[in-house]
Amino acid sequence: MTQRSLSKDLGIALGLTNLLIRRVAKKGWVKVVNIRPNRVRYLITPAGIIEKGRITREYLDNTVRLYTETRERIRASLQVISHQWSDADRAAAGVGDYKPVVFYGAGEVAEIGYVSLQGTDLRLTGVVDDRRTGTFFDFPIDEPAALRAATLNGQPFGRLVVMTFKQAPQIRVQLEGLGFPAERVCWLHPTAGRDAASPSPRSTS
Repeated sequence: MTQRSLSKDLGIALGLTNLLIRRVAKKGWVKVVNIRPNRVRYLITPAGIIEKGRITREYLDNTVRLYTETRERIRASLQVISHQWSDADRAAAGVGDYKPVVFYGAGEVAEIGYVSLQGTDLRLTGVVDDRRTGTFFDFPIDEPAALRAATLNGQPFGRLVVMTFKQAPQIRVQLEGLGFPAERVCWLHPTAGRDAASPSPRSTS
């Protein structure tokens, strides 16, 4: 592998790639071996292998911690949504043993949300996303324009749950432009707890 191919794989500039290689070599994680006057080979050292293992373990630990924290925040939000299910939601969704919701968003947060729905009386009936297409598990991903006040593609639902923490401001603008009722939108809050979900975007920070 050359520095040029490495920079392409990493998506960073060639000069930055050279700088980073020199830094890890200075730390003793990589050994520089001269092959020819105009060519060198970089070999990972025992210290570099240990450091690689430490970084990998730290990354996995952080990933597991982040997933666990996110799952708990979403679970708390879903519990609040279920508890706050209103007569208007029942009228819109029809009478049944479960409470149908639609996800706005089909990314990683939505995937955790889908798993978190299990064991609740909320049921996913549709998904919309303004960037992704295809399917979300067994659900086709629709454009937000397909939303109506109480239905998605003719399928009734009670609440629209926005499955994102970072894109909420942009989605608010999108939903306002579509004229979707604000009182039927639930937003995931940054922290879990009693008020982990809000039925109105105007009540969130």
